[in-house]
Formats: sequence, C-alpha cells, structure tokens
Amino acid sequence: MALEAFRERVLSDLLPAFCNDVARNYDIAGFKSNFQDIHDADAEAFLRGLDAGLVQLDGNMYRAPRGCAREQFFWEGSKRTIPRPISIWIEPIITIATLAKLHFELGWPKNLLGTQSRDWAFDVIAFLPSDSLNEHIACEVKKTDRELSSLIRWMREFGEPTPREAVSHSERNAYRKVVGLRARRAPLFWAAGPGGTGMVFNVSYGNDGGVTFEEAPLATLQYPGHART
Repeated sequence: MALEAFRERVLSDLLPAFCNDVARNYDIAGFKSNFQDIHDADAEAFLRGLDAGLVQLDGNMYRAPRGCAREQFFWEGSKRTIPRPISIWIEPIITIATLAKLHFELGWPKNLLGTQSRDWAFDVIAFLPSDSLNEHIACEVKKTDRELSSLIRWMREFGEPTPREAVSHSERNAYRKVVGLRARRAPLFWAAGPGGTGMVFNVSYGNDGGVTFEEAPLATLQYPGHART
C-alpha cells in the first residue's frame, strides 16, 4: 500500500528534517500520528510528485517552481505543550498530489506549476508560457469533501455582482478566492479534495463584476496540446 511507503518516508526523512531544523529543534516525540487521515491515493500521488521534483525541498520546507512562498508539511501545536505537538498537515499532502495529477495525467510541465499564489488566494496554480503573471488554472485544496462543498457554495454566492458580506473565517476565505479570480481572470478553477475528489469549473467574468462558475470535466484542465492517454 502507498500509505505504508508514505509513512516510512515521513518518519525516516520528512519529519526528522523538519524537527531538526536549527530554527525549530523540536523533539520528535511530540509527533502525533495522523496517518489514518491520509487517503491512500493522495499518499501515492504525493510520493510520485516528490520523487519527480515537482517541489524543491530545502530540508524542512518546500516550494514549487512557480510558487510564491516556502511551505511546510507539518502542523505545529501549542508552544506551551512540551514536547510541542506536531502532526501531518493534510492540505499540503493533497496539494503535492494535485501537482502530480496536473503533471503526470494532464500534461503540465513542472516549470509552469506553482504552490501558493502571490496573494495567497490559491493553493495550486498553473501558468501558460505566454502569460507568467496570470494563472490559467487557479486551484484551492480542501481536506474534506464537506469543506469542498461549502467552498464552492460560498464562491458561487460571492461571485454575484453585489454579494452579501462574508462573515465567518471560512466565508472570508472563499471570498478571497473570488477576489483573486476577478483580479487575474483565470479561465479555470479547480476545487480539489481528498483522494482525487473535486470539481472543475470554467469561469466567466461579467461587465457587472459577476463571476460565473460552470462545471466542466477534469479533462478541461489538460495542458494545451496534451493528448490524454
């Protein structure tokens, strides 16, 4: 099972590199195992993406070629607890799995892929060679299908020309995605969830400021000219 290989990679490599970083020096005994929360398909795609160099590691952080930030694979708990609790951060695992799907299944060259847009609106981004500033694919990752459904519902609401006010943290997060889409007019939005779940949308932009989402098949995300096998 891919999950066993993933577990071994985390325990023997990724976790020690994170904990032993000079800026942290965490006790590995603080690691709280949450491997049960990782989908086997995500574990497999994550390892494939890592081994293919879709992200560059500097020991304890990662960045994709077109990424705008260094990020980490682990969630850090309260400093007041000794040893400090550490667990696997689910979203980054799905993020790397999503990069792997874009590269291996949909034909995107790795030099056109990024993690984290410059305004922190999107977890995964893909650019065409002709435009290095505006995403062609904007993607948000969620760790559960429930979170994914809520995100899509709220984004549709906030895509209205005169949307209601975003109240909760999750609503404000969804609103930020719509703001990012309006700013750079990505034609495709991908809401990616665990185990390969998710929804793809063609995005259109009205003169009144409205943003419309039309569901599309996964193949819509193929790199132009890529023939799916």
